[in-house]
Amino acid sequence: MTITAIVLLCLGTAATFVLGVSMFAAESDRRRVIYASDLDEQTSGWGRLSSWTERQVLRTSAGRRLRRTLDRADVSWTVGTVVLAAMVVMVLVWLIADSLGGPVLAVIGVIGVVMGLRAFLRYRIEKRRQKFVDQLPELARLLANATQAGLALRAALGVAAQESVEPVRSELEQVNRELVVGADLDEVLGRLADRMPSREVQVLVNVLAIQVRAGGRVVTALRGITDALETRREVRREVNTLLAGTKATVAAVAGLGAFMLLLVNMFAEGGLRTVLEDPIGIVLFAVCGGVFGLGLLLVKRFGTVDV
Repeated sequence: MTITAIVLLCLGTAATFVLGVSMFAAESDRRRVIYASDLDEQTSGWGRLSSWTERQVLRTSAGRRLRRTLDRADVSWTVGTVVLAAMVVMVLVWLIADSLGGPVLAVIGVIGVVMGLRAFLRYRIEKRRQKFVDQLPELARLLANATQAGLALRAALGVAAQESVEPVRSELEQVNRELVVGADLDEVLGRLADRMPSREVQVLVNVLAIQVRAGGRVVTALRGITDALETRREVRREVNTLLAGTKATVAAVAGLGAFMLLLVNMFAEGGLRTVLEDPIGIVLFAVCGGVFGLGLLLVKRFGTVDV
């Protein structure tokens, strides 16, 4: 069995293990909700470990930031499950990377896991934000129809929350919960704009706040921005279609770099371990990795258009 087959087998085993752990944790969470009165008896060993880990992590500011990030990314896993799963993956990556290139490559692999998790969460947050922005024309239309029917803006927000789909529904439900406890409408809308930062959301929030504060006709203002929001949505979709090739190029180049490392490890005498045991080899490896990463960053930056 070649080293490539061993690495692929280990990665497949790790992915299967993490998937199984996540499914088991999700089932444990579902049981805790259904049998809340028998929590101690129903929670599995993994669930207790996850709960204990979550309590410890949430005592820190980093843990609280992680929970807010998971909420914004719409990830159903708990903080404890994410931390434990990340630790398992780090251990597996350390063992595989250490067998290939020694402790230096193992450290790089662990850092890569952390950066990969951060990139995944950022991707989920951006995807959720983009989905929210794409639903803004429908939201503006719902609010306009509700206010035209005689409802106040606060009541119109409640109706829109019932008629909308995710992620607009959950965000409007959060807005309505804050309004119920007596929060000011301007402040609530401002926090919504902070959670979903975009020009479209800011425009909608500003229009609502100004119209309510100045006593203007909300219906006219909402109908006026609905067409503009729809136009921007179509332009954004066309731009994303044009840039799809650039994004695929970035992914292909990144995969090619990892494949070249495997080839070097297979055919070079001593593999990566020999390179990373020499100080000069470590410097060259760091320089090449930095240039490669800079190239990926530049290609991604050149392929990004702010619409």
